[in-house]
Amino acid sequence: MTRPPEFHIGLWQEETPPGTLSEVIDQVGRAVAQAHAAGVALLVFPECYLTGYYRPSPDVHGIARTVSQGHLTRLSQIADETGVAFVIGAYQVTAQGVANAAHVFLPGSSAPLTYHKRALYGDWEKSVFTSGTGPLIFDYGGRRFGVLICFDVEFPELVREAASLGADTVLVPTALMAPEDDVADFLVPARAIENGISVVYANRIGAEQELTFIGKSQICGPHSSSRIVAAAGFRGLLHAPLTTEAAPIDYVKEVVAQGIPRRETTILKG
Repeated sequence: MTRPPEFHIGLWQEETPPGTLSEVIDQVGRAVAQAHAAGVALLVFPECYLTGYYRPSPDVHGIARTVSQGHLTRLSQIADETGVAFVIGAYQVTAQGVANAAHVFLPGSSAPLTYHKRALYGDWEKSVFTSGTGPLIFDYGGRRFGVLICFDVEFPELVREAASLGADTVLVPTALMAPEDDVADFLVPARAIENGISVVYANRIGAEQELTFIGKSQICGPHSSSRIVAAAGFRGLLHAPLTTEAAPIDYVKEVVAQGIPRRETTILKG
């Protein structure tokens, strides 16, 4: 297998800053500039970083409508000015309703690539968001990336789908709240190891309404030795080179392509 070139990746562990959306975007610009200074090629922000994640308001559509084309254009300019790609989430109005979206801004692109969360978590998400319908896979910097959002990564099928489509890294904006530490401690690294890929998991900290977010953002490689984790109270930039060590991804793809071998199964009944 040809190893991809070294690629420095980062995540931003923080809460949505107070202020207007324009002020939040100014903060995003400063974060991306800091990532650029650290040599980061691609930066991942937490789930719904632009709008806030948990807004139990009857006017969710109104919040989503505050994200204008002008705001998206300004974010594209930040990518162009810094040369840093980044993934950032927001509420988004669609023909079907409001989606929980992750926008991918690539330097030199006129418009973002957009993924809509498919696995909606809990009664509140299901009541305010419409589910996405498909994956997002894109090539950048000699790597192939997939995008998932928070609860999506807890389903092995969705991560395996990205790996089967050639992704060597899955980017996951996240809003994992207490007391769900087991997801960060066990499931996220398992998704990287079982698929022979990297997983970049960017979580919130702080609180919104009654929810408290636990941090533990992490960059996981296909082996446990390549995992780095942000402390729960850490704020700001965590970054590392994506691993180039040998991984079982060719075998994983082969198994996916061929299907799991069928065997005769005997079910014993007591």
